Amino acid sequence: MRRATPPPLAPDDLNRHQASLNSGMPDIAIEKIIGDIHRKKEEAETKKIAAKFNLPYLNLVNYQPEANIVDIIPKELVESGHIFAFKKIGGEVYLAISDVTHPKTLEALETIQEQYHDYKFIPVLVSKFSMKYLSSIYDIFAPRIIKNTDELDITPDKQHTSTEIFQEIQQNPAELATTPVSELLNIVFSGATQFEASDIHIEPESDHIQVRFRVDSVLQDIITLPSDKLDGLINRIKLLSKLKLNIRESAQDGRFSFTAGDTNYDVRVSILPSAYGESAVMRLLPQKGKFLSLEQLGLVGHNAEIIDWAIQQPDGLLLNTGPTGAGKTTTLYAILDKINGPGKKIITIEDPIEYRIKGITQSQVNPEENYTFSSGLRAILRQDPDIILVGEIRDTDTANIAVNASLTGHLVLSTLHTNDAAGAIPRLADLGLKPTYFIEAVLAVIAQRLVRRVCQDCAETYTPSETEIAEITAEMNNLPPQYPKPEIPPQLKRYNPETSSHKKCPTCNGLGYKGIIGIFEIMRVNEDIIKAVLSSATIGDIKKLAMTNGMVTLKQDGIIKMLNGITTLEEINRITGQDDPTAR
Repeated sequence: MRRATPPPLAPDDLNRHQASLNSGMPDIAIEKIIGDIHRKKEEAETKKIAAKFNLPYLNLVNYQPEANIVDIIPKELVESGHIFAFKKIGGEVYLAISDVTHPKTLEALETIQEQYHDYKFIPVLVSKFSMKYLSSIYDIFAPRIIKNTDELDITPDKQHTSTEIFQEIQQNPAELATTPVSELLNIVFSGATQFEASDIHIEPESDHIQVRFRVDSVLQDIITLPSDKLDGLINRIKLLSKLKLNIRESAQDGRFSFTAGDTNYDVRVSILPSAYGESAVMRLLPQKGKFLSLEQLGLVGHNAEIIDWAIQQPDGLLLNTGPTGAGKTTTLYAILDKINGPGKKIITIEDPIEYRIKGITQSQVNPEENYTFSSGLRAILRQDPDIILVGEIRDTDTANIAVNASLTGHLVLSTLHTNDAAGAIPRLADLGLKPTYFIEAVLAVIAQRLVRRVCQDCAETYTPSETEIAEITAEMNNLPPQYPKPEIPPQLKRYNPETSSHKKCPTCNGLGYKGIIGIFEIMRVNEDIIKAVLSSATIGDIKKLAMTNGMVTLKQDGIIKMLNGITTLEEINRITGQDDPTAR
């Protein structure tokens, strides 16, 4: 996209910024300085004109108009007369205009005064920058008022056609230029629900906007939009999320809800200032009536037996570890859903509440009101709970309270950020807890990742290479003695992007993968582990001991699922890392 050429600068302005221009500053910083100078000059000139015509003057760039009066003036008059209603006090409505002498503006003002007798209209002179800003957000406010809803308009018809629409608008720039941002956002969200995306990314670049979906844990480019749509899209998202339009230089977080088909979605919104404008990331949380079972999540066999044992205990601490986006919360929700019943009092403290569970008391932290994990956990203990879920153990105070609760008659579930199950032990120690205090409380530690399921409709079979067979065999030979070693079939499944069938596959949209499944390692904290921890054993020693006692590692669990045709070796190595063959 070509940049507009600014008018010449005055000598004083050039001298004032010569040092900056010669200091190797980035082009974008120089452009911002020049743009600020021109805006200040135009605002000053507009103020002089307002005084000349005895009109009030305001700088309305980044001003948030009152939504309930934006549509007082019909859209035809707004567009033809370049007039914008932005504030109402009693019976007085303030109208922004940018040209006092323009015939269309004067005609529109006269029409408004003649036809609308309920209000007294007061024109206010604003700069062209202010009017451009107000015009850009008119379409953001107007659809909300006309429909009287804060929700997106996601209909089954739009869901069905979103993929085709992406292709059409990408190939037709003229149509894209005239598409209102509210409709564009509807199309984006429709596509996200059709792709079953977990996140929507709206990312401004130097000359375009890139929209990406995270599908089955991997980001996919979806559509490219022109840069002039950015402010409108971000402002529309801010309105839906009840965020402030005039805050652009700092991050904001919000949330809203919408319905697509038979599914309600909660959306967590993050707005972040970036080099080319504000970036938005939206996490989609479908509010499903039924949670996936532990088996459907990938917890089977020996791993499932350990979980079943742990959740039948009257007290103790069950930890789930892994990076952000590894599915920890989903697994803990599935556990809660399994043990939920009329005889149990279950309370959660979360940030935020991602899914609502019938029969469970769920509480959300609110740091602005000093309601944190630790303060919420203290309050929960006064509510006579049997089972407590703590969304995350982040600090020493929360860790102490959680461990104490698990030692005094409560089953406590929580998460930690560690790479593997054995890493939970030093992590708790890093938080200031003594092993002699916490190790007796820990029942088991889960570590997990998410891998993509290979698409069963377009996957191809192939004969594994000698290197692949060696890698698989090495992992299977290290399985615990009590675990039966699976056979390596002569043919494995894989995704081959060169195969034309993938590009045409309607099931996976040509991605080669459809859906996700968990891979797990679960360390049961038995007497051997307790003795090792109390004797200051290393993470490596603890992990080896856990494997001797029956723990299957993340990679081993992944390879077993790969041998069963659920995923691919490439996907397992992408998530767990590939071993160095020279190290064997």
